[in-house]
Amino acid sequence: MADFEGNNRETLEDDFCLLEDSDLEGDVDERFYELPILSPKAKAKIPVDYNKALKYVDRKEAGLEDVLRDHALHLLPAKTLFRFKTVSRRWDQWISSPLFAHRQTTYFKNVSGLFCQVADHSPSFISFNQDAYGMPDPSLSFLPEPVKVRSSCNGLVCCQGIEEDTYYICSPVTKEWKKLPRPNLYHGAKAAVVLVFEPYLLNFNESYELVCAVTFSDYPVVYFEIYSSRSSSWRVSDTICYELDGSGLHDGGYYMKGVVHWESSSGVILAFGLRDEQYGFLSLPANDEGYGNGALAMKHGELCYIQPRYQDNVCTINIHGNMDMSLKSVINLPYDAGSTFGVCRALGFINGDILILGLGTRVISYRVKEQKVELISQHEGGACTRYIPYVNSLVSVRHPLIRDRGLIV
Repeated sequence: MADFEGNNRETLEDDFCLLEDSDLEGDVDERFYELPILSPKAKAKIPVDYNKALKYVDRKEAGLEDVLRDHALHLLPAKTLFRFKTVSRRWDQWISSPLFAHRQTTYFKNVSGLFCQVADHSPSFISFNQDAYGMPDPSLSFLPEPVKVRSSCNGLVCCQGIEEDTYYICSPVTKEWKKLPRPNLYHGAKAAVVLVFEPYLLNFNESYELVCAVTFSDYPVVYFEIYSSRSSSWRVSDTICYELDGSGLHDGGYYMKGVVHWESSSGVILAFGLRDEQYGFLSLPANDEGYGNGALAMKHGELCYIQPRYQDNVCTINIHGNMDMSLKSVINLPYDAGSTFGVCRALGFINGDILILGLGTRVISYRVKEQKVELISQHEGGACTRYIPYVNSLVSVRHPLIRDRGLIV
């Protein structure tokens, strides 16, 4: 027992020391001196070299494969990821997992190309990079009937059947699709529909909405009908617009930051907020000269209107913005672009400062900062061709935690 106490005393003396008055600096309360203070020697006398201490931390070195898998793969487009499946079995399993598909859908937002369709012909796909962006069946022949591509948002595509005006939501990469029930109102073949899909990392239910502004030729009103994937049903909003006086809406629309926008033939933009289901108007710039076709787009995070002007073989692009759609900037295309390609048509801004234009039968990109024109594609159709931007994602039409990938009817 005495030996045990002696050993404990030696250990205590080794681990602790008495602080002397000289060890204390500054003003100290007088009660501080009433009892000797025990302090660990390591803290009182020995400074810690933190740089040296880090060497003794047990760390697991991450390999390059793990770093790429965890921090880079989800930032790549679908076509590239399918090629990367051949790297190893682990990569194949990881890229094929529903959780990875959901993560890639959340992070990859770059516009990868345009669905292109002339009248009732089968759609095709114009890729902005043939090596990186693509899909197994650009004609969408996996759908049960011939369709027109109506809208697209973050990898999902809305199509409308040519025969029965039935709506389909599909993922061109996975070939999954869903047939929507018939709406309550008659939409017709030229309904102004916009697909809304905003994936979130912590929301595994890939929910979406299809918003339609329904007009009637005999009545100067606009009804708003909304399909929700959460309820799998259509609902007519209580909000009714009476101010358009029967003016037609363009069959295409634009969604940004919770608001759907449609361009009208009366010179205004109809804006409909999905949260409060209220509408408003933005003025369009004057377009009385009959030059080209404008387009709504996002530039530097703000809504803008791209208005092309083609005159004397020179194509000028006016960019309008703010709530009053005032002129913000003017882009002068090179002389040979207008004279070579023909009539100018705006298709939108993509991935920062790249302007996409339809010039005659050709689609070109114009890099604003570099002032560089590049030919993307040439095809038949011209002004009659519809162009729908598309993001090459792995989005699943059904819940991402369900592994089997069959047709959804």
